[in-house]
Amino acid sequence: MMDKKEALAFKLDPSLAIHIDELKIIFNENTQDEVLVLNPLTISFPKNQIYFIVGDSGTGKTTLINHFNGLLKSKHGNIFIEDNKIIGKKFLISKFKKLRKSVGMVFQFPEYQLFKDTVLKDVIFGPINLGVKKNRANELAQKYLQLLGIPTNLFNRSPFNLSGGQKRRVAIAGILAIEPNIVVFDEPTAGLDPVGIEETLKIISDLKNEGKTVFVITHEMDIVLRLADKVMVLGNCGILKFDTPYNVFLDEDVMKKTSLKKPKIISLIDKLVERDIKFKKLYEMKPRTVDQLAQCINEVKNKK
Repeated sequence: MMDKKEALAFKLDPSLAIHIDELKIIFNENTQDEVLVLNPLTISFPKNQIYFIVGDSGTGKTTLINHFNGLLKSKHGNIFIEDNKIIGKKFLISKFKKLRKSVGMVFQFPEYQLFKDTVLKDVIFGPINLGVKKNRANELAQKYLQLLGIPTNLFNRSPFNLSGGQKRRVAIAGILAIEPNIVVFDEPTAGLDPVGIEETLKIISDLKNEGKTVFVITHEMDIVLRLADKVMVLGNCGILKFDTPYNVFLDEDVMKKTSLKKPKIISLIDKLVERDIKFKKLYEMKPRTVDQLAQCINEVKNKK
């Protein structure tokens, strides 16, 4: 681990969104209730990727991401996020606004955080609270509400009169209006119907297309396969694997160490391979959606 002098002098490589240096997380340290959550972890996350963090309940997924914007701090290790430095627990309160402009957190059921009397006021609140002038905050709020498909005739309506999916999009707009380069989602599809799920997945995909770096916690492995650039599997107080989706889900050792289920597409490929070895080619083709799988199956069938 870097000492304090090294950490203060450290400059994050411009290609990286986050670098974690020997972060160790312990709850109730030096008490009889002490719990080790995460062994010393050193890892870098390049920019403009979608990272999924998965693992069994209690493996520290949410605890880890809550260190990304200072909601939690550990005295063990350092975190470098853009030009923000969290060195042990030494992070001045005055710097939180700067950090939270870099990292936007979309918590599970973000619609529960709505509290203003109109949609527009709710979305404007975040940027203004972080020092953005009112006119600019209003522009940002309208921009992201429209990008997320909220019609202008709803801007002055109470957010509590919207549908569940609309409420969630308004809450997400409130985070995006801060214009963070890093966006973290904790179980973003929980409680949504199929239409709401598709809308949320499009938001995540669009964020990457805009150059953002995205972290997602989920228990839905079909979503992981569809969107992830890299998957981090947590377990046993550390990382079991950090790799591409297919490399993770085809690692039998990792799957045995967790209760994770393979995505339906990979499970179907497994069954096809049992019937005919030629379908093993599908693992190399790496289809992520049902349409891609159908196309790949046809290619394998028609190959002479």
